[in-house]
Amino acid sequence: MAESTPTFLPPSFSKYDRDGQLYKELVDQIYARYPHGVTLTPEYAQFVEENLLRFTIRLARYKFVARLLRPRDRVLEVGCGSGLGAIFLSQHCRQVTGLDVKEHEINEARMINRRANVSFAAGDFFALDSAQAWDAVVMLDVIEHMDEPLGQKLVAQAGRILAPGGMLVLGTPSLYSYPHQGPLSQASHVKCYDQEELLRLMENYFGRVLPFSMNDEMVHTGNPKMAWYYFMVATAPRRG
Repeated sequence: MAESTPTFLPPSFSKYDRDGQLYKELVDQIYARYPHGVTLTPEYAQFVEENLLRFTIRLARYKFVARLLRPRDRVLEVGCGSGLGAIFLSQHCRQVTGLDVKEHEINEARMINRRANVSFAAGDFFALDSAQAWDAVVMLDVIEHMDEPLGQKLVAQAGRILAPGGMLVLGTPSLYSYPHQGPLSQASHVKCYDQEELLRLMENYFGRVLPFSMNDEMVHTGNPKMAWYYFMVATAPRRG
């Protein structure tokens, strides 16, 4: 027998609330809007059950990107997976399109999405029409799934589809974190980079590349060889 969808009942107000009646009215509005809560995709459900520390680190990556966006930006997230990151970014800009080659993850993203300014599409980034320009292209945890020639092609394609004044935000695990990555990551990662190596690659296609390091939720400009993760923020694509 299939399980029924649970319905959450709004709580009664507590004597410890300053204005118990107002508190209850506000909470009732939330429960009325989301009577069944939100169902997470399997990827994030596993984090909730087994490793919320990794979940907060994943969200911190999107928080860093969100702080770089403008309210008017149109954003493309490449490799959006099951969509939670694209939904996060859509709360900080005009519109987000999430793109992934895995159709089952796009279907999962559509199932959890409740926002009108984010959409999801299954497709190949390399097949995108370069006539459509984006204010920001975001690709977190993508380039490490490709060998170096394909990674170069990835960065070049990002430059071709950026609007004037647009930026690429690329995030990837560092080479030095690979021995400590979990079995799933090691089974899927093809090429992890030293930060200087990645900087040289990206400077072939962009006039300005700003490198950052990340450890847990902390983004910094410290010693990159001690970092678990890199962010590269690139502007001024070379069109030639």
